[in-house]
Amino acid sequence: MSFARDAQLLLMPPAAAVLATLLQVGSGHAQTGAAPSTRPAPARIQLTPRQESELFQGQRTLSMRAHSDQIAILQKGERCLGEAKDLKALSSCRQTERQARRELMNRNREEARALHQRLGLPAPRGGWGEGSRGKGRTSADWSDPADQI
Repeated sequence: MSFARDAQLLLMPPAAAVLATLLQVGSGHAQTGAAPSTRPAPARIQLTPRQESELFQGQRTLSMRAHSDQIAILQKGERCLGEAKDLKALSSCRQTERQARRELMNRNREEARALHQRLGLPAPRGGWGEGSRGKGRTSADWSDPADQI
């Protein structure tokens, strides 16, 4: 027994060192690939002064309403959680809040698309609901055309 124990104690540090070296090599190898932003930058959109003004007012209105709606969802969720008496009620509160946030996100997305369409601008691209989460997307893919001014 003591021989096996001594062998374990003797071999453990070298094995750990080899493992650490392999992990560093693997992570270094992964970092030597192509740069993540190999796509060309999207073209800037030129807005007329009227479009810029209306887009600003519309986006500010949408953002203010979204913030108010988010606060209302959080307050309703807080009341529900405070009244919850068991795990099932707690789970129900979380599910209701999550569903309300999803509906708000979808409503905000549709209102933003309508605003852009009304102004003759391309619709904002990307988002979590597009089914391509984490599949080689860059920050440029998530942008709103108004951010490219």
